[in-house]
This record gives sequence, C-alpha cells and structure tokens, in this order.
Amino acid sequence: MQYRKLGKTDLTPSVLGFGCSMIASLATRYPRAEVEATLCEAREAGVTFFDTADVYGQGDSERLLGKLFRSQGEGMILCTKAGLTVGPLENLIRLAKPILNPIMRRWRTAQVATTQARRHQERQCFDPDHLRRRIEGSLRRLTVDRIDLFLLHNPPVDMPLRDAVFELLTRCKAQGKLRQIGVSCRTLDDAYGWLGQPEVACVQIPLDGTCIDSARPLLERARAQQVGVIAREVFAHEALARGSVSEALRPLVQHPEIGVVLAGMSCRRHVQENIRALDVAMRCGHVA
Repeated sequence: MQYRKLGKTDLTPSVLGFGCSMIASLATRYPRAEVEATLCEAREAGVTFFDTADVYGQGDSERLLGKLFRSQGEGMILCTKAGLTVGPLENLIRLAKPILNPIMRRWRTAQVATTQARRHQERQCFDPDHLRRRIEGSLRRLTVDRIDLFLLHNPPVDMPLRDAVFELLTRCKAQGKLRQIGVSCRTLDDAYGWLGQPEVACVQIPLDGTCIDSARPLLERARAQQVGVIAREVFAHEALARGSVSEALRPLVQHPEIGVVLAGMSCRRHVQENIRALDVAMRCGHVA
C-alpha cells in the first residue's frame, strides 16, 4: 500500500481510501458478516482512510466503523461529513432496515428506487447549532474523542452563515473534537470557491480519469495552496468502460496532490481487485 501526505495537514492516508456510503444502507448488496470482513480485510491490507457521513446508512455506517475500529490507534483516519439531512425518514428507515435489507438484496429494481427516493428526500442544513449536534452524534457513533477529518457535506459556495459555520468548526478543532477541517464539494467549480477559505485544509471532489484534464487548473491551485485533495466517484461515467480498474486509476494517482482516491468496496473481492489495480497504476505511472 502507498501513502501520501494530505496537503499541509498532519494526515498521511493510504492512497486507496474506502468509501463507506453503502456499507450499512438499506440497499447494501452483501450480508453484514461479509461487509465486516471486507472492512477488516481492507484495514489489514494497509487501507487507513475510511470515508463516511452522518447520513450514510442512517448513521449505521459510522456505528459499524466505530464498532470495528475503535481500538485501531495511530494511523487510522476516519473522515466523516455533515450538512445533508433526510429528516424524520432517517429513523423510520433504520427501524425497517433489518427486515427490508434481505429483500432488497434480491430485488435490484427496489434498490434503485430506494436510492432515488432517499435522494429526493435529501435537504441541506448548515445551521451552526445543527452542525454542532451532528458532530457530537458522529463522535458517539464512531466511538472516538476526535474526528480525524470533518467535511461539510456538499455545501453551496454561497452557504448561509458561512462565517458562523467556520467559527464553530474552528472552535471544535480548538476543543480537540476535530483534527482537520475540509469541504466535500458537489462539483469541481464549487471546489474553487472553497480553496480560498483559510480554515479549509482539504477538499473532496468528484473526479475520474476522463475529466482529469479539466481538473488540472484546480489541482495546481490546490497544490500551490497546500490544500489536500480527495477524489471520489473515480469509476464514474466512462472511466471503467475504457479499460481496466488500474487504467481508470492511473491518471489520478499520477497527480501527487491527490492524496486519496476513494473506492466503494462491497465485498472482499473488491478490496483485493482495487489493491492490485492501485499497485499496477502506481508502478505504470512511476509515482513514488
């Protein structure tokens, strides 16, 4: 496994990160035992960066990470987000999930419909009091005293109460509740608007190999400002249609300012395939 310093932060994550949006959701494709084994295999293989959010799996994504990795100690990096909400539907889905999930695993159409319905219910809330409560909730679910990397979850660039939000996050960091602060950005264009925010040490962006050329100016600016970059949705669009997993990863890992490439891994086979592909991509790209 390869590791890179994330911008000017004190974090040095594995280049391959584990995207945890689906590990405990209603549409999770594999049984709980396989999901847990997958997370543990990734950690044993050297993956240290696990990306989640307070709304993933109605909070159960954070709970599962907290259960499995509460005693991992130094080197483990848990990244979570807040700012999206699905309202009262969140608790109802969580209660029904043990019954519905086995059915959903066998019914692909229902999985797609459920995902679309959830997205339709999503709302944004970046009120400082709301964020404070969500941060406290994430600390409990992850069973940690400090969140390694906290990201605002796809906020608009003209986010209301922007100054008050960063005052809250800076205060939480001073209190030892947050180690580093960043923003998960909806688009590459949004990321430009957050690079100039002094408190932002890291941006997470949607980026795959097919659009790496259009992202070069952003990556160069991030490097100049020593802002860490996390790439998500790295297999989106035509990235895999054009070749192998390693070929999809290679244009991304050739850019050292990209500290982490996130991959969703639903089973142990996915972990093994992605680790092999990353190794090939790094060697072919001659990246140290």
